[in-house]
Amino acid sequence: MTRRILFAMGLAITAAFAAVSCKGPQQEEPQEDPVVAPTASVEINSLDRTSVTFTITSDSPGDYVWALVPETEQISSAEDLFAKGNSGMFNSSQKVEVTYNELEGGNEYSLYYAVRKINPFVYSELYVESVSTDFPYEEMITLEKVTTNAISYHIEKPEGAKAYRHMIVDYNDFLYFQALVGVTHSSYLSAFGLGDTKSKTFDYEWVQLDGWDNYPTYFYSDTKYLIIAGESESTEIDSQVSDENVRFIEFTTPKAEVCPHKVEIQVSNITSLTADITFTPEEGVDRYRAYVMSEADYESYLFEGEEMVRRAVIGAWDDTSTEYKGTQSLSVSGLHPDSNYYICMVVFDEDMRELYIEKVFTTTEPVGPAPEIAITEIETEEPWNSASLNLKLKNATSALAFIHTKYAVDELLNAPGNEDLTMEVVISTNGIPFSAAEMSKATSADGANLMFSNLSPNTEYVYAITATNSEYVSTSYVHYFKTGAEPVIENTLFDKLKGEYTATITDVDGQPHTFDVTITDGVNDATREAYRAQNVLVCLGFDACGVTYHSPEDLIKKKWAKNEEEANRNYGPKWFLEVDEFDNITTYKHAVASSSFDPVNNVEIVDYSAEGEDPMASFNNQTIWFKGTFNRYYASKEQWIMQATTLIHNVDFDEETGTITVNPVKHYKTWSAIGEMITEYPGVSQSKNWYGGSDQKVLFCGNSPLVLKRKAQTAQASIAPMNTSLQIPAVKKINVQETRRIIRK
Repeated sequence: MTRRILFAMGLAITAAFAAVSCKGPQQEEPQEDPVVAPTASVEINSLDRTSVTFTITSDSPGDYVWALVPETEQISSAEDLFAKGNSGMFNSSQKVEVTYNELEGGNEYSLYYAVRKINPFVYSELYVESVSTDFPYEEMITLEKVTTNAISYHIEKPEGAKAYRHMIVDYNDFLYFQALVGVTHSSYLSAFGLGDTKSKTFDYEWVQLDGWDNYPTYFYSDTKYLIIAGESESTEIDSQVSDENVRFIEFTTPKAEVCPHKVEIQVSNITSLTADITFTPEEGVDRYRAYVMSEADYESYLFEGEEMVRRAVIGAWDDTSTEYKGTQSLSVSGLHPDSNYYICMVVFDEDMRELYIEKVFTTTEPVGPAPEIAITEIETEEPWNSASLNLKLKNATSALAFIHTKYAVDELLNAPGNEDLTMEVVISTNGIPFSAAEMSKATSADGANLMFSNLSPNTEYVYAITATNSEYVSTSYVHYFKTGAEPVIENTLFDKLKGEYTATITDVDGQPHTFDVTITDGVNDATREAYRAQNVLVCLGFDACGVTYHSPEDLIKKKWAKNEEEANRNYGPKWFLEVDEFDNITTYKHAVASSSFDPVNNVEIVDYSAEGEDPMASFNNQTIWFKGTFNRYYASKEQWIMQATTLIHNVDFDEETGTITVNPVKHYKTWSAIGEMITEYPGVSQSKNWYGGSDQKVLFCGNSPLVLKRKAQTAQASIAPMNTSLQIPAVKKINVQETRRIIRK
């Protein structure tokens, strides 16, 4: 007889005895309400090959639990499910929506769920619902599996296609290159995608290598990625993919569960340059990765999101140089004095759960002397186009410096938005580092003699230098100097060339252009003095570029120039002719690209290391430059692209006919290993740069010599405004760029 039956019999006997023995009316014992188990139901809201969303509903308050397991795996009871599954509390509606993104396509699963009342626990029955991810491939790209560190996807080759390309890219990387160089999904895929010829499922764990140079895209938890695929334009697997054939999907890897185990970080023996760090992990920590970074680096990562810091710490999965096990002691060097440093860690257990930890420490003040800089000017034989400085450094281990016109530096510092820009930043951005030999000379008792050539006459320059000692303490110094006036050349051509002309030139489309040009010695006393000192005449007007002529007075009146000096520099459009003592006439040759003569091919070989300083015009948010221009076909881009360089053009003058001819320049394209011949004709560009960058817009690309024919009975004339206008964005900077880290680890 069971305990339950015996217990029931005992109760019956006791009750019968009481009934016989008790006197008075018989009373019934109170009865407890029966315990009713809760019930639950589930509704599948959405389902695909990798994810499912469902809603669990209960008829009573309490909590819930669920688990998605392969159909071959069995769970025995609701109590067992609450011990092993994913649980949570119901809200007031007694409903909860759950999304699970770690299914794998082509499989059968069982969705177990249950609910319970609390206080005391009363369990529902155990419910189970079948879930199938065996769906047909209806799209070109189908995700098959996405975990924290592994990705699988299927490419269904389009009907009739011979080949296709595919790839994974970090979503933030793609957005960065899109903003930087304007890449599209198709161009990115065409450059870096992998090729194949058959419908296939691709499985990747930790990393995918691209098809260009096996550059890795690593997989991290809680990170957004982009899969791109497209039909190739030919049977070749590495052929281009057009915009109309490209497909892409975006997805985010699951966030890793939190590792419950920690690592203690201790920092000791902190100096201005070094520190000792000890890591002590708790039991349960399998391994950890650590990265010591400056406050600036930390903030740059953090600016892109907290996950970027974690990714920077993890780095490349196959690089274990920053991965540790057990207790470790490290000595860190190369730090800077009085600076904050972040010790950032990602801790892993055996289940690949992650925990991010960070600790900040500060280095001590520097103890050594700061660098000292002394500069002395040395006389040169040609002070109008060269300068020499003696430089002495003390307490310095490195240095960097640059030389530029004071006008350009002041323009940069005073440009809108640069109110907080300092010379230290300008030097660090534009400065050229000293070699070991240069540092040895500069720190010697005699110092280093620095020689600068190809300078513009009568121009103020800035030599700016920053020297740094072994404790990374820096001292900056700015030295100003001015070149002398160029020896004045007496030549009758200065008077013979002056006058009014009709200019003609043909553009790259074969269209002729005719406009007026006045050649004079200046437009006011200041410019006449400056131009005569440089042995140049100014040519006023270049109507073919579409910019209306404005005099210095116009710029002052319209408040397009702050002062007379700026107005005298920026008025125009203007260009210059230089005359030497041998009756040679050229376009103005100061501070332009230098060249050397190739006697074999009878052409100039151009070195583009220098750039012109004087703009053709700069006012009303428009800046243009007199350039040598050419139109070149780029096979890679399948288009013609106009480009411009700063060159010297030889000029012919026929005094008898009153004709001036600005000739083209023929040279080898030095950036080509083949030595492609380039012919450049006079033109106009909005860019100061010689190269065809994104900021370059050629306003006029010539395709013939520029010919000026003297007008009949002309005298040196006043300048009348021209009749066309074009707004051109101004270029206000000199090689000062903000840098951005690209995290592709």
